[in-house]
Amino acid sequence: MKAVLEHIEAKQANFAKHPFFAELRLDRPIEQIASFAPRLAFWVMSFQDILRLNEQMVVDPTLKRIARHHRDEDLGHERWFLEDIAKLTGGPLTISALYGRASASTRDAAYQLITEVYRATDDRLRIVLVLVLESTGHVFFGRTAVLTNAATQSPQKLKYFSDFHLHIEQAHEVFESEIERQILSIPMPPSLEAEALSLVDRAYSAFDAMFHGLRDELAQRREKPAGVQAPEASGPVLAAPPPVLAAETKEQGGDSAEKSEVPWPEVATL
Repeated sequence: MKAVLEHIEAKQANFAKHPFFAELRLDRPIEQIASFAPRLAFWVMSFQDILRLNEQMVVDPTLKRIARHHRDEDLGHERWFLEDIAKLTGGPLTISALYGRASASTRDAAYQLITEVYRATDDRLRIVLVLVLESTGHVFFGRTAVLTNAATQSPQKLKYFSDFHLHIEQAHEVFESEIERQILSIPMPPSLEAEALSLVDRAYSAFDAMFHGLRDELAQRREKPAGVQAPEASGPVLAAPPPVLAAETKEQGGDSAEKSEVPWPEVATL
C-alpha cells in the first residue's frame, strides 16, 4: 500500500496547484465562495451516498471499520453546507443550482466517482477511494478556511467552508497513527496495486474536471460588468491532480457529531 499512498500524496500536491485555487483572492472572500458554492451542491450530496455505498460493500472486518468510521465522521456535513448556502445567498438551494448548465462539470465528476464504488472488485480498492476523497478535502477546506478567516466583516460564521470544518477533517481517525499503520500494512499484490494506481488517477481526473468548472464560474463572476447577471457557466474540462495525504495531526476541531442548530433548509424549486 505504500506505493499507492505515495501516489496519492503526489496527486494531492499537484491538485493544490489547480488553477481554481489560484483564482481565489483574499480581497473578496465571501463573494467568491457565494459564487461557486451552489455549483458544488450536487457533489456535496453525492459524496454522502458514495461513503454510504462504499462502506456497505466492504466485507473485510478491519477494512469495513475504517470505511464505516470515515462515513460516520462525515455524516451531517451536508447540513453545514446547506446552512452556509442559506447564509451566503439569502435562501435555499434551487433545483437549477443542482441541475443547471453551470453545474454540469460537478455532476459529471460526481457520476464518475460514483462509478468507482461499483467498479471496485476488492475491499482494498474501496479504502483507496476513501483515502483519495479525504486527500482532496484537506486541500479544498484548507483553502476555503483561509478565505473565511479573511472575511473579518462577515456577520455570520460559516461552518462547511470555514476552519471549523477543516479542524474536524484533520482530526479524522483515518489519519491517526494506528489507522495509518493498519493501512500501510495492507498487502497489495502487483496486479491490485496497478488497479489502485489507476483508480487514484481516474478519481483525481474527475476532481480536476470538477474544479475547472468551478474556476470558470469564478472567472465569469470576476469579468462580468457591474449589475449584470453572469450567464451560467458551461461544463467540464479535463484531467489532473492533487496535494499531500494526511498530516497525522490529531487536532482538536470539536465534536464532529455536533448537532446542527439550524433546521434542514428546504430545497426550492425553479
